[in-house]
Amino acid sequence: IEEGRAHLERAFARDPYHIWYKNTLDLLDQLKTFRTVSTPRFQIVAPAAEVDLLALYLGPLLEEAYDSLAARYEYRPPPPVRIELYRRHADFSVRTVGLAGLGALGVSFGTVLVMDAPSARDPGSFNWGTTAWHELAHTFTLGLSAHRVPRWFSEGLSVLEERRARRGWGADPTPEFLAFFKAQRLLPVSRLNDGFVRPSHPAEIEFSYYQASLLCEMIEQQWGRGALVAMLKAYRDGQDTPEIFAAVLKLTPNGLVERFESWLRARFVGPLGAIAPWSGRGPATGEFRDLLRSARTMVAAGRTEEARRVLERAEALFPEYAGPDAPALGLGHLLKERGDIRGAATALARHNGRDETALDSNTEEAALREQTGDLPGAVAALERLIWISPYDPAMHTRLADLLDRRGDFPRAVRERRAALAAGPPDRLEARYQLARALLQAGDAASARREILGVLEAAPGFEKAQTLLLELRKKPPEGRTP
Repeated sequence: IEEGRAHLERAFARDPYHIWYKNTLDLLDQLKTFRTVSTPRFQIVAPAAEVDLLALYLGPLLEEAYDSLAARYEYRPPPPVRIELYRRHADFSVRTVGLAGLGALGVSFGTVLVMDAPSARDPGSFNWGTTAWHELAHTFTLGLSAHRVPRWFSEGLSVLEERRARRGWGADPTPEFLAFFKAQRLLPVSRLNDGFVRPSHPAEIEFSYYQASLLCEMIEQQWGRGALVAMLKAYRDGQDTPEIFAAVLKLTPNGLVERFESWLRARFVGPLGAIAPWSGRGPATGEFRDLLRSARTMVAAGRTEEARRVLERAEALFPEYAGPDAPALGLGHLLKERGDIRGAATALARHNGRDETALDSNTEEAALREQTGDLPGAVAALERLIWISPYDPAMHTRLADLLDRRGDFPRAVRERRAALAAGPPDRLEARYQLARALLQAGDAASARREILGVLEAAPGFEKAQTLLLELRKKPPEGRTP
């Protein structure tokens, strides 16, 4: 970074009105205030106020992703991989292209990743875990192909890897995507790259990400995982796409288009029957959307039993749909209003397992699970929330309490640390709770250090005094009474 800064300063001295030079130098000044948390193979670089919280989750996730992707692609990028997270989207954009206005969430430069921190966007607008996994997947596909992989293939593999990482992560099908497919408006494989660099309509970028991931999914299903690796190596060796299709898949580009279209028709046979071809304007139409419209009318009229049956029919037709008017989400709200708490939680869980940014419905599901005594379900919902919006100390405290009740003390320690890092209203209480969790997890030495720090700040804190007495009764580690 310092060498790059020196070049920029020389350029800026010659042209002080160049916006790219000025923006990037300002950004480098800000980057000096960031802190770095290291794991065995990663450097997590983020604003000092956020890095401890984010690294609690991002470090283990990235290490897990590295192992998973290394096994799949038979390639290991040289560590450390550096990931930078920015709390202002404009800063991320400047770091990437020198100017504000980039529409992406993250970018991979190989072994350097940059992305929005969760604080850069409104809560519920993106999932920062799946974004990090997506960008790290690029590190593998770029490295294995010597940075020669085409955009459609690298993006398709990254989205596919998102879906593999966690239930509900990654792009999902929409009625509009399927309506475009039925109208033969999706790009052919030979032009799929155009959807990323020169889209012909606003939705084409989104469609191209999902379409590319489905093409990669089909190739893996029909030719095996080795075919994807062989294709990346062939790009590395300088072959072009038609050559690679012929050598690895034994198909021409047109032959692959036919195979893919047939696979898509089989993959989405149910929802395709309930969605009309795109008419050329407006949202998708057909039986599926008609059912959703009818259900809303029935709910407004108080005909909730009829609405329930209609929503169940709609969900059966298109179970993967996770939009804001998804049938499972509507069922959850309807059943809750009718007093069927368990049924509502089950319906919301189906939706939350399909929507990676379901902020409100995960919050609602967690409350319903607690209400029915389903602690594992409540924990699962709150842990999904962490990847959507991690900054609420009360959420981390609530999750820690649930983990305590389940006897899962190591994860309770993580959540007590998170609550402290998130800026709780009472830091001394949060530190006391962390010390107590450390003791329960068997780490008496760390618990003692933490509680002594609490008492140094507040000598009269009675609960902390009691915990210290309890710790003094315990024998030193490595000795028995």
